[in-house]
Amino acid sequence: MNWVKELLNNAIELPESKKRELIRKAQEGDKRSKELLILSDIKLIYRVACETCRYIENFEHLEDVVQFLIEVYLKTIPSYSGKKGTKFTTFVYRALVWGKKEYIRRHRSLFNTEKNHMEAIDRKTCSVEEVEIPAVWEDKLINRISFEQMKEKIYGELHSIDPKLALIVLRRLEGKTLKEIGLELGCTKQRVNQVLKENKTILFRVCSKYL
Repeated sequence: MNWVKELLNNAIELPESKKRELIRKAQEGDKRSKELLILSDIKLIYRVACETCRYIENFEHLEDVVQFLIEVYLKTIPSYSGKKGTKFTTFVYRALVWGKKEYIRRHRSLFNTEKNHMEAIDRKTCSVEEVEIPAVWEDKLINRISFEQMKEKIYGELHSIDPKLALIVLRRLEGKTLKEIGLELGCTKQRVNQVLKENKTILFRVCSKYL
């Protein structure tokens, strides 16, 4: 996992205009441009990998999933043109979603039952070229990615203060009710609500940075 941590530590943020320039160079075979593009999207790649491992309930395969998704990422670069107005981030995201399903499809042995396996791939496997997102969904997709990044930042900051509080807030952001959170933590919904009230000052300080 050292190489994955190194990539995450070296992650960079690039504007869409800079990405387009790197994409052009990468399509011409420039290795450094490919490396920079990976670093610009490694957090997204890592998050999709974690979602895959969370589904199969086995994080021992995280490094393998990250490697597989990076390969998927690199294969999307030559086929991206942006002529239809699709942003590179959107193009990459749907390719990674395909990659998640394809990894699950290829590793049936990681699942306890065929039912779980079929649920994981939504009873369908398609190629990257077949994954289409209507243009009207594009902004919603970008907003979803931003929301996921926001959740990750809030959870990370709160976890360093109080892991239990961080989990409660994360579940609330995921739409869980107080009762559902209480069942997960082994306490009542009243206790969950009490924890939130007791830490409202911390919550305001942390969450106001991102909401």
